[in-house]
Amino acid sequence: MADIDTLLSALNKDQMEAVLENSAPLLVLAGAGSGKTRVITTKIAYCIEKLGIPAYKILAVTFTNRAASEMRQRVTEMLDDQQVSSDVTIRTFHSFGAWFLRRFGSEIGLGSNFTIYDDDDSLSLLSSCYPNFKKKELDPVMRKISYAKDRGLTCKDNLSSLKADATFPRMFEAYEDKMRRVGNVDFADLIGRSIELLDAKPDVQAWMHNRFQVILVDEYQDSNIAQFELLKRLVGPSCFICVVGDDDQSIYRFRGAEVQNILSFPEVFSGAKTVKLEQNYRSTQSILDIANTVIQNNKGRHAKRLWTANTKGSKPNLMYVQDEQDEAQRVGRILQQDKNYDGSAVLYRTNAQSVAFETTFKRMRIPYKVVGALQFYDREEVKDALALLFLLTNSKDEVNFKRMINKPTRGIGSGSLDTILSYSLQAEGDIFRMLEMAIRSGGLSNKAKNGASAFLELYKHANRMMDSEELVDCVNFMIRESGLFDLYQKIDNQNSTGKVDNLEALVNALASYDSSRDGLLLFLEQLCLDPTTLGREDPRDKKGVTLITMHNTKGLEFDRVFAAGLEEELFPGRAKESDDDIEEERRIFYVAVTRARKQLYLLCAKARKIWGKTSFQHPSRFIDEIPTHQVAVDGIRPGTLDVLTEGGPYRGLGSLGEKRAKAHGSSGAMNSNGWGGSAGALIQKGFGSNAKTFTMEERHTEEEGVSLFPLGQKVYSDKYGEGEVVNLKKSGDREVIDVTFVGGSKATFISKFAQLEKIGGQ
Repeated sequence: MADIDTLLSALNKDQMEAVLENSAPLLVLAGAGSGKTRVITTKIAYCIEKLGIPAYKILAVTFTNRAASEMRQRVTEMLDDQQVSSDVTIRTFHSFGAWFLRRFGSEIGLGSNFTIYDDDDSLSLLSSCYPNFKKKELDPVMRKISYAKDRGLTCKDNLSSLKADATFPRMFEAYEDKMRRVGNVDFADLIGRSIELLDAKPDVQAWMHNRFQVILVDEYQDSNIAQFELLKRLVGPSCFICVVGDDDQSIYRFRGAEVQNILSFPEVFSGAKTVKLEQNYRSTQSILDIANTVIQNNKGRHAKRLWTANTKGSKPNLMYVQDEQDEAQRVGRILQQDKNYDGSAVLYRTNAQSVAFETTFKRMRIPYKVVGALQFYDREEVKDALALLFLLTNSKDEVNFKRMINKPTRGIGSGSLDTILSYSLQAEGDIFRMLEMAIRSGGLSNKAKNGASAFLELYKHANRMMDSEELVDCVNFMIRESGLFDLYQKIDNQNSTGKVDNLEALVNALASYDSSRDGLLLFLEQLCLDPTTLGREDPRDKKGVTLITMHNTKGLEFDRVFAAGLEEELFPGRAKESDDDIEEERRIFYVAVTRARKQLYLLCAKARKIWGKTSFQHPSRFIDEIPTHQVAVDGIRPGTLDVLTEGGPYRGLGSLGEKRAKAHGSSGAMNSNGWGGSAGALIQKGFGSNAKTFTMEERHTEEEGVSLFPLGQKVYSDKYGEGEVVNLKKSGDREVIDVTFVGGSKATFISKFAQLEKIGGQ
């Protein structure tokens, strides 16, 4: 193994303190790029080698299988002992819950062969409780059930905080009862039922307290309330707890993450110590300055400031562009200059923003990959094959039975299905006993009886194969004998879709697992917990520019980052919501900026198509929080000045530009540090003598409390003709109106600048 003193010598002062402190509950505030994984893995090695703690008594928990795999690999390299490193329990929160419940779930009536339902399966189960509702009607109910569970609530608790209607508790209870009858769990249950087990069985909790002497949690800012409750129950009297995270990177509140978990850690775990990791090893100081400046506007955070020993680096670029096409073209031209495609990423707030970049990059022949597109295991043919396998492991899995009993068609319509399921009580929920009873009853038509018999025989044979033959042979048999292979081969022949290839890829993925029911269970469990790690190439590993949402960039880094769409109501996208929403959006900005190693581009468009109509955009408030001297500005800030010459746009007005900007109340001043936006650029360059200057003049005078263009106001535009104001809203201190014109055109205007004439009496 590597000498532990050598490992310690590679740490900076704060990292060293975090590794050596093992006497009190420890909160490590690890800023972006500060080497937190090195701290955790070195701490594991230190506990084993210096403190003599057995490896099997150490539990390290993180949030993705990818992160867990990386952590295990690093620990193995440090210890230089595969056996010792494998004794350390390194899992995701949900994987730990599955591991725990498979071993002790029988204590609360949960069999070890349970299936983990994804969102679609859970919705199908709820639909089976309420067959008169459409799935789209039940989808918001299901999402609220998941949200409740993530907050540690059960159907028996007071649910008034969820602001749900009076029917919700009953629907929640019906869903829970059905889930327990079929013997499966959803994602939230992996945490919630683990809590239930620990509370109900003190002897099991005592076993866990004895098992783990050290518990380490990575990315703690992403934990939800239920995970926090589970953690508190796992920490025994003699257990050392260390959590590592960054409240400034807590960006998953929509998934239930609770930033208060990390903010309140010192109060919850008495005597806790805090260590801050503020030295950044990823980005230049110029990039970090922007991240620090913007994030300090958040009130709900631990104070910290990133710094680096790296070079200052070039100034980040703030680019004002015309629209989404111009945005994509400008990015494309920059990429073509040095062709560093693999080291570049375009980050956006919403998936819909990728379209302009995909279209433009195809035309410019720039290689790219979209991260977050349809996953391999979300494809219909793969989910069908998996449904067959889930039934092989749990004969009470009604959701997957309904999916596959008549796919491909076996003559079993809704009436025949109801007849089969009517025997549920007598069969104690066992699908195959229901089939046998329905076949013997004579209640099925000949066609349905033959189809049900064939399906039943398929599973009898498959079960025999599971006990005596290779797993891949059994799966191959099921795919072919069920009719799936022929169904998708026919579709492939008609449309060249490659669906049979995907079925083959699934079988190939199974080939590396033990040929046993335990091997199949392990495969299905890992698949449910993190589908990105099995049977397919991760899109992040492909060549080309990465197109990715800001949420999906956690844990990634790139030489060059383009942060697109920095406009109000797009980013931040919750301008009318609470302060907490805005603070989360600001944290998303912080995460996006700190993905960049060397170069950062911030892009803001003057106009953008939203739901088919052109909307005139306003720069994001996050731009206004950046001092002018921290960025190199290119372009004219929307809503301030337009500078034109016969040859095209000019970048610069000199002192005249400053005077005009001041004269017209320009919003180009970002803050007290100086002129921002266009004005910052204008002061730096000369003003051509042949240029004609146009300003966004205030054509309408505002009066406090009085709308310039009330709803229903008739207006006239030289460009569009007659129209009517159909929507009115406030964006900061500006009134913004949507107008529908007689010809069908739609446009958005800032009221005081709008080149519109009022028609009629309003």
